[in-house]
Amino acid sequence: MADASEGIKRVGYLRMDVDRLSQIFSKGLGQGYTLPRLACLSRQMTYFFKVYLNSLADARQPNFIDHSASLGFQYLLHSSLADPKKDSDKNLRKNLLFIYAGGDDLFVSGAWNETVEFAFDVYQAFRAYTGYHPDITLSAGVSIAQAKFPLYQAAAEAGEIEKAAKDNGRDSLGLFSTALKWDEWLGKWNLELLQSCDLDYLNSVNKPELFGVFPFVKKLFGEIGQGYTRSFVRNLLNTAQMQEEKIKEAKEKYPDQVKDIQYYLHLPKVAYTLARLPNKILGDSDFRDFRKSLKSPYNAPYFRAIATWIELLNR
Repeated sequence: MADASEGIKRVGYLRMDVDRLSQIFSKGLGQGYTLPRLACLSRQMTYFFKVYLNSLADARQPNFIDHSASLGFQYLLHSSLADPKKDSDKNLRKNLLFIYAGGDDLFVSGAWNETVEFAFDVYQAFRAYTGYHPDITLSAGVSIAQAKFPLYQAAAEAGEIEKAAKDNGRDSLGLFSTALKWDEWLGKWNLELLQSCDLDYLNSVNKPELFGVFPFVKKLFGEIGQGYTRSFVRNLLNTAQMQEEKIKEAKEKYPDQVKDIQYYLHLPKVAYTLARLPNKILGDSDFRDFRKSLKSPYNAPYFRAIATWIELLNR
């Protein structure tokens, strides 16, 4: 499975479960609580994890991608399948192994990029399946390891990452050493993701055209392609590292400067990084929104995730 991966040859391990399931069963039906309704709710939950997920894993095109326009699903095709002549193969994801899928959770391994994509597919399909109910969500953790890494250790690591996602307020994904809300990963603009103090601080900043992680990855990997240099990704990772170190230092010594560092320290470094891209890309009108959005303070927290994802895809 590692050899079948896009980019770096690694295996991904996904652990995912429903948030607050006990509360959903005990309080979710409200005044309409009856044993038959409870049994029906349990059956529907089990159906999703034991039946639908197998179809989603086996045939991504008809069970997910074909519904993207109507349901607003976000997805990333493998570069090897970006050729329309090859898109006729309906089983786009052949390198996943279900280790466990039960009534409300799952544990899956596979080619790392397919495992990551599957996590996003499952979440979006589950949200649609539950009618986008605000209190029925999933949290997940993905670990990435070498092919010979012991399964039990990979499972434990994925479990710890999933716990970090739960600790992020649930409805989150832990991936690439970062725990973010699913909306942040998927690039869905949602001001509720920000605390009130952050909203007050950024109230004069316009909404960026691109937001979060996935839109930048899709733009770089799926549309712009290999025209950018590897130094771009390295510089973005260095910027993220610098931010994290300076924020940690400011919290200890200069707490009144934390937000300035968190949202604006990246600007000089990002401007320099963008300026070093090839002229062909810099002059591309389709790249204008990317440049402006990457500089936006709203996207400052996502540099590590964006750069790590792209780096692994291009190894």
